[in-house]
Amino acid sequence: MQPKAIYDIAINVRDNYGNIPWYISENGMGVEGEAKFRNADGVIDDDYRIDFIKEHLEWLHKGIEEGANCFGYHLWTPIDCWSWMNAYKNRYGLIAVDDLATQKKTIKKSGAWFKSLSENNGF
Repeated sequence: MQPKAIYDIAINVRDNYGNIPWYISENGMGVEGEAKFRNADGVIDDDYRIDFIKEHLEWLHKGIEEGANCFGYHLWTPIDCWSWMNAYKNRYGLIAVDDLATQKKTIKKSGAWFKSLSENNGF
């Protein structure tokens, strides 16, 4: 999804659908071979995901400032999952599943960023 599309949807709902309450039910990105971005501390430095989310939220915020009645934004997905659509290669979450056998998990850089975003109610 192009980031500005969220703004366009917000304005469309405001102007053409009685500004009903609505939310983004899922937004996110999958990356193949994400383990290559793992740093020396074992954390995946997924700045690309942070940039993706931030840009989408900036456009959504603009729509809300202009009166759109959006009350929520949900990521796809908080924890890594796999899609059969891309042969289970992409990783999507803010939390990495490091080992499928043990289910060991590590919070990605984007997870820490999103936590801070939530706690501070903004960037």
